[in-house]
Amino acid sequence: MTLTLVTVVFDAELDLLELQARSLQRYIAEATASEFIIVNNGVRDFSSATQRRLRQAYGPLWHSVRIIRTAELIEARGSGGWRSQQAAKLAIARQILTPYYVVLDAKNHLTRAVDIASFIGPDGRAHGAFHTYEDHPLRPSLESALDYLGASAEQKYGSITSFPPTATPFVFDTSLVRAMLDDIERREGIPFIVTFEREKLLEFFLYSGWVMVHGPGISCAMDGQSIPSPTVWPKAANLAGVTATIEEAERDHAFVFAVHRQVLARADAETRELIAQHWVRCGLFSTRRQASALIRRFRRRYFPALVATRLTEKLGRSRYASVSRE
Repeated sequence: MTLTLVTVVFDAELDLLELQARSLQRYIAEATASEFIIVNNGVRDFSSATQRRLRQAYGPLWHSVRIIRTAELIEARGSGGWRSQQAAKLAIARQILTPYYVVLDAKNHLTRAVDIASFIGPDGRAHGAFHTYEDHPLRPSLESALDYLGASAEQKYGSITSFPPTATPFVFDTSLVRAMLDDIERREGIPFIVTFEREKLLEFFLYSGWVMVHGPGISCAMDGQSIPSPTVWPKAANLAGVTATIEEAERDHAFVFAVHRQVLARADAETRELIAQHWVRCGLFSTRRQASALIRRFRRRYFPALVATRLTEKLGRSRYASVSRE
């Protein structure tokens, strides 16, 4: 059995995607993944220069890379950005050829060797831990998804106290995602993306909730084993925050690390230096100068790409609203 790895990315994250590709080339074991799918959720196709950099970063894995535009999977309609990115993580299941696929964000990169056992247990269930949502800011979204799915009061209570996370890497059972998409479209009589937007659903809650309510049950699909992925979030874009996240990764023997794009955009020089040093220690670059060069390139392109993306998405929403009124 092999996996498919899926990463959804937009224009401002392309340098992080390049870093991820470097990490995959270095650390993913042979025969772990048969395909690497990049879902381009940006406003334009990848330039020839971007594709050259990605080809070099993926190395021998490049022959297994497939680039798909979000528009090939769903009709984004009046949404886009974050919402279409979420829907694409589910809609891609109809293009997956392996029993399981692992969704990554562009901010994720490997720091240790991984293989099939890193994502799938010996009993065939996907790795995935559970945690409480009692005081979690996403609790209303979880409850809304469960209400839409018709969960019982007992199922809702149990889910609030223990439910799968909403973080990447996330392992999806391909056949279950397809069954969920078919079920929702059959019941609603409209494309999946229309329901997804109308109900303001979140991809991980929808999948896990459907497996619980209409599928074989979460315990049949996930084994409760966590996939540690320490992440440097924007609120920790400082020396103390990065240091603590690196220590967490070492303590948990995590094979995935993540640096949010806003961290690289906001952090001061000392913090960026610490991140570059960490990447070198993890073997993703030979020298600190190489790692720092990627960060500089990211920072140089980040804000222009972000502005272009927001303007294009706003124009798209306006056009869709005009067409809808007609």
